[in-house]
Amino acid sequence: MSSKPVRGCFAAVAVAAALAAGAAGQTFSVTVPAPDGTPLATDVYFPIGAGPGPWPVILQRTPYGKGLNTVRDACYLFNLWGYACVGQDERGRGGSGGQYTGYVDEGPDGRATVVWIAQQWWCDGNIGTFGASALGMTQYALSPGAPAALKCMVPIVATPDFYHDAVYEGGALRYALVHGWLEDQNALDLFAPLKAHRLWDAWWAEWAVLPKVATVNVPTLHIGGWYDIFQQGSLDAFTQFQHHGGPGAVGRQKVVIGPWTHYGTFQSDAGELTYPTNSIFVDDIFSIVHEWFDFCLKRQASGAERWPAVRVYLMGAAGEDGAPGNSWLDLPDWPPPTSPRPLFLDASRGLTTLVPPAGELGLIADPANPVPTIGGQELSTEAGPYDQRAIEARPDVLSFSTPVLTTPLTVTGRVRCTVWIRPDTPDLDLAVRLTDVYPDGRSMLVTDGIQRARMRCGDDRECFLTPGVATEITVDLWSTAMVFNSGHAIRIDVSGSNALRFEVNPNNGGDFNNPSVGVVTHPALLVGTEYPSRLELPVPQPSQLAKRRLTRSHP
Repeated sequence: MSSKPVRGCFAAVAVAAALAAGAAGQTFSVTVPAPDGTPLATDVYFPIGAGPGPWPVILQRTPYGKGLNTVRDACYLFNLWGYACVGQDERGRGGSGGQYTGYVDEGPDGRATVVWIAQQWWCDGNIGTFGASALGMTQYALSPGAPAALKCMVPIVATPDFYHDAVYEGGALRYALVHGWLEDQNALDLFAPLKAHRLWDAWWAEWAVLPKVATVNVPTLHIGGWYDIFQQGSLDAFTQFQHHGGPGAVGRQKVVIGPWTHYGTFQSDAGELTYPTNSIFVDDIFSIVHEWFDFCLKRQASGAERWPAVRVYLMGAAGEDGAPGNSWLDLPDWPPPTSPRPLFLDASRGLTTLVPPAGELGLIADPANPVPTIGGQELSTEAGPYDQRAIEARPDVLSFSTPVLTTPLTVTGRVRCTVWIRPDTPDLDLAVRLTDVYPDGRSMLVTDGIQRARMRCGDDRECFLTPGVATEITVDLWSTAMVFNSGHAIRIDVSGSNALRFEVNPNNGGDFNNPSVGVVTHPALLVGTEYPSRLELPVPQPSQLAKRRLTRSHP
């Protein structure tokens, strides 16, 4: 969704563009009719030196302007590889007609464009798609029921699940991301419809991708980052397409996840940490994309036919020589087989492998004084792993830590935290951060999540809390692949807010679209055998990952 180019993805394109421009042939502009007749402004680039055509074609659809350097230069690069290329403005953007509707119309518009391309003399019947962020979202949008001419896709740092990954995470509005992006695009008129449909309903279902995954028949190279705004979406797209898609998709998916933020894709710097140079992917990404398109669109033995299904970066301690992790893993599927490792919260602020005695701690959440966001899977604010000690010093944040680890602990997969509370208000939020505590005291964010209490029973209904009644709430922290080194500790921070990352809850059970001042909530956080509040870490067996360590190479 970023308006800036994903800088790692296109850092080398500018260098290649000078060479590629010499391979770019005829460029012309046309309008392609959307299903309702709306004219979609479209540029077509022909390669030189690739024969008289027809050629395989690569499509990029964008809300940022088809003349943007990143779109144009990528087309030049594809021309150099022997592909025709198409850049198109989404409806209501750039030179296209109609009104911008976000992703509501991107499926039909994209499929109509694929049909149009397949009918042109210069298309040989093999079409791929490419693009990062919003350009990746348009690819996912057109994938259900796509024409047979669509042979493959490369969505980068994107998600097919706009509701759960982009707008409402754990039922809480991702305010900084959604409002910030719409404001940047001068499209705040779309904010009201998103808020009007806070529950999953027919409006979302009509243009959602994953409920229609059985009609997806597109081999796809999914690329994401552990600190990306759509991290879980990249992984879910892979698993859903790989195991539940149509015949053309099942078993034909690839995914690459690195230690990257949205704007720092393919770079070694993430937040306040710098990973080893093997995390840099700028050179590899173009080789990988080239091999993928040659394999899918030209039916060539490019090397892509030998790729593993999954390649993820197993993060480790940054700046510590010899620290375990900080290497690429080659896996046959995601998530890898793991065993749940519960770490129980206790009343002394510890995380322990043993269920502690019964106890409780007081938590406070004041909507007038929310806990601020520091890093995380964000876009317009600080993104990535940042030191959380500033918020841990607040009285409205409860931190729970393990003893210092004597041996490294590897975590690969979905992280969840289950918290028992005794509420005193009909609603509240539970925000949980997972951190890696370094020997010097830094508490570096690994991943985080939130759960709005009224949304704990499902995304299509509300179930309010009953004050005084003990209630279990599970917070989804998305996924990670991380080795917590010996000499470090594992910590979680529990609070009632994480703003502006997430919309602040007034706690009173009122209408979010008619906000009130709200009330201060004082839930009791419960621990012990009857109320086993716990962090659940997916821990692989030692043999599961050791055999799949890779040196730096293509996926």
